[in-house]
Amino acid sequence: MEKNIEKVNDTRKKITFSFTADEVSQEKEKTVSEFLKEARIPGFRQGHAPRNMIEKLYANGIKSQTERALTSKAVDSMNSDKSMDIYAVVDVKSSDKDGALEMTFTADVYPDVKLPENLSEKVELPSEEVDEKEIDSAVEYHRNQRAKYEVVDREIKKGDFVRLNYSGSIDGAKISEIAKDLAMFGDQKGTWEEAGNAEAPGVQGVVQGIVGMKKGDKATLKHEFPKEFPNAGLAGKNADYEVEILEVREKILPEIDEEFLKSFEVKTPEELRSKIKESIAQEKKQNNEIFKRQKAVEQLMAKCDFPIPESALNDEKQAVLEDMMARFISSGAKREDIEKHKEELFETAEKEAEGRAKMRILLNRIAKANDVKIDNEDMSRVLWQEAMRTRTKPEELIRQLRKDPERQNRMRRDALLQKAINFIAEKAEVSIKK
Repeated sequence: MEKNIEKVNDTRKKITFSFTADEVSQEKEKTVSEFLKEARIPGFRQGHAPRNMIEKLYANGIKSQTERALTSKAVDSMNSDKSMDIYAVVDVKSSDKDGALEMTFTADVYPDVKLPENLSEKVELPSEEVDEKEIDSAVEYHRNQRAKYEVVDREIKKGDFVRLNYSGSIDGAKISEIAKDLAMFGDQKGTWEEAGNAEAPGVQGVVQGIVGMKKGDKATLKHEFPKEFPNAGLAGKNADYEVEILEVREKILPEIDEEFLKSFEVKTPEELRSKIKESIAQEKKQNNEIFKRQKAVEQLMAKCDFPIPESALNDEKQAVLEDMMARFISSGAKREDIEKHKEELFETAEKEAEGRAKMRILLNRIAKANDVKIDNEDMSRVLWQEAMRTRTKPEELIRQLRKDPERQNRMRRDALLQKAINFIAEKAEVSIKK
């Protein structure tokens, strides 16, 4: 077997294997011998059918198995060649002439990545201390989560929740026609607004203007769209909104009484604050760990510049698109909505894919350079994460993986990358912001 390697670019090579007629013949002889032993032909005992009959009946199978065996030898040769590190085989072509066989593999290879001598990155993290204001905010958040909304018959006050109809226009032209894809700024029937909430999305002229009105009132309210508004037909324009108040509700926050405390499994306000403090501290700790991992990897990526194999970019682009499609569908988007934003989706996927591909290759090279390997515990963790992500029972996921070797390999790669991230995070030099 002869091997010839041709460089296409820094991350792609063509590897041609030439098998002589004698080498092909020898491999075919092994294959025929296997068929002779295993073939079951009516009228003959297993393993005693005539050779010429076997070769005639199983000609296609013998040819395919012989080529698979020679392909396996070629792949083993590529994998053991220390002059290149295969990322993925993207194409295989073969041709035979006078009994000889030639196979040409087009393969993407890992780029030569010059890693920093020191992988220890300096990362500054927010303090994990919890102050009283944070606890106060959390208590108020939980009170708001348990608030009741009682119907009132009075003028609307800031903080009331109001059900209303409104219809917007600019110089007599309906906004629902000017900006058909921005329904929130056009016509709304029976929608709810929190009166006076400056942070509320939508039409602030309505949100602020309804303060002081009452149920049954109708009014024309003004709203000015900012110059930087993302719709040219509305940007910088003054709009009129015809508003009708349908219902007013006052938000009633619960007292921090025995019933409220019981829902948190505590007996006193002090115990509640202590429990909330512990929860916030734990959340901060978890967020800091995530931030440390992300920041350390990002900083290493910024120090390394290398070409990315085309197949790596394509793999990541496909993965990003699949994730985006899944999110669109789960949010209730229709196929025509996806088609409408197709170009935007592809552009976003391409940008994200480049960063993801670079990160994966860098982490793989760090793992290889530092002899980072995965074990059964690592695979079990990734298996559990995949089961949670896909909402699949672990035993069912295992059955699926047995039928999908490519998915198995992808999960092994993910496990290795996670371990490489852990390796980098453990080396990080952490300081706390003062």
